[in-house]
Amino acid sequence: MGRRVILSIASCAAILLVLNVASYAAEKVGYINLQRLVNESDMGKAAKEDIQRLRSEKEKELKGKLKEINELRALIDEQGESMDFAERRDKAQELNRAYKDYQRLLEDAKEDISNEDQELVAIILQKADPVLKEVAKKQRYTIILKDANAIGYLDPSVDITDDVLKELNK
Repeated sequence: MGRRVILSIASCAAILLVLNVASYAAEKVGYINLQRLVNESDMGKAAKEDIQRLRSEKEKELKGKLKEINELRALIDEQGESMDFAERRDKAQELNRAYKDYQRLLEDAKEDISNEDQELVAIILQKADPVLKEVAKKQRYTIILKDANAIGYLDPSVDITDDVLKELNK
């Protein structure tokens, strides 16, 4: 009799496992390429222009500071031997300060551009989220994956990026 009980329990477990696997098979999984969404959406293209404008402003600032450094260096190189010790030391310190200012300006520019880029991407993704949910519901997806690194294989038929882009750009 003990053998029958164990056999019955094993049979029930096998049936439950088969039913559980069958329920997972009914799930419809989709994928969205967030990088494409950001790069190809109208909002993303406008954000790229904003970032490029900011980058141009920062480059102009940096070029001005670099010009100042080069002019100071040229002055020291050309007239350094005719300057007295104190004047030469002051110019060298001024050059050193200008170079440090340039380095700070460069780091600040990189940080500003990076922060602006991250902020704009976050805004785009926030605005795209309701559209993504709407498209997923219309097409009866139960799961949408956003992380391409978590996927070993992706059938192109489950990529809903184009559909989301169309709705988002309306």
